[in-house]
Amino acid sequence: MRVEETIAELERVAAREVGRGSEQLAVPAAGGLLAAARSLTGRPTVDAAVLTGFFIPGADPPAAETDGPVGATQIAAALRALGGGVRLVTDAPCAPVVNAALDAAALDVPLEVAPLTGYDDWAAAALPRYARLSHLIACERVGPALDGRPRNMRGEDIGAHTAPLDRLFAAGSAFRVGIGDGGNELGMGRLPTELVARVVDRGERIRCVVGCDALLVGGTSNWAAAALVGALALLRPEVTALRDLLRPEWSYDVLTAIVLHAGAVDGVRRRAEVSVDGLDWPAYAEPLARIAELVAAAG
Repeated sequence: MRVEETIAELERVAAREVGRGSEQLAVPAAGGLLAAARSLTGRPTVDAAVLTGFFIPGADPPAAETDGPVGATQIAAALRALGGGVRLVTDAPCAPVVNAALDAAALDVPLEVAPLTGYDDWAAAALPRYARLSHLIACERVGPALDGRPRNMRGEDIGAHTAPLDRLFAAGSAFRVGIGDGGNELGMGRLPTELVARVVDRGERIRCVVGCDALLVGGTSNWAAAALVGALALLRPEVTALRDLLRPEWSYDVLTAIVLHAGAVDGVRRRAEVSVDGLDWPAYAEPLARIAELVAAAG
């Protein structure tokens, strides 16, 4: 199987249906994985920011969800392995979970935390730096809907718990990669409004209007992030550390750590469990294992 064909298969595996329409949403986004991976490997110097963190205020207790930080950390580790510059970006409510993910991965990259109070001053200082980056990657990061408000899958406005990182995502001329699974994440504005409205419950209300250059749709966003790391491993096979990141055990260790040490919650169940979007580990791990298998089979 040619590398391009394997990457297309990774894209399909990542979009495995879990009941939220990911396979249908992935159709117009086809090719985004190859485009993103080629952009990240096709220039001599990469300096990227990976935005993540989706706060669940209705959880008991409230916390960031397990989908997003695992994948964002995996991508950051991959970019570091490729020799690129990278930082993770989140906001104050999600910072404990993202920090726990970095600690679990033993990944020494900067974590930049946007405040909810005083965000405008923080952003004014940060924007010039973000405008110079080569890549901006959003992994399961909620963005503004048509009414300008960030909304969760229930249609609830979570703006009181969410810094408007979409302003950073739109900064400068960076190549922008969006990773999402439900239509309300940064980058999903690339999808037709009619499609999201038809496929996603409350889709017309929650659809993020912010687009991107390459969109990756997953059944969970973490799966799509793993697929991106897999695509990078196929395009840069000499960097063996990329394949190590694809081991399901790597994801399990990070997932377990963010739940046990930072109280990360399953975004569907709204409680702290070692699960993602209602999927317990065995079911959640199946696409991760398949992604690793496809990359290993490519030689």
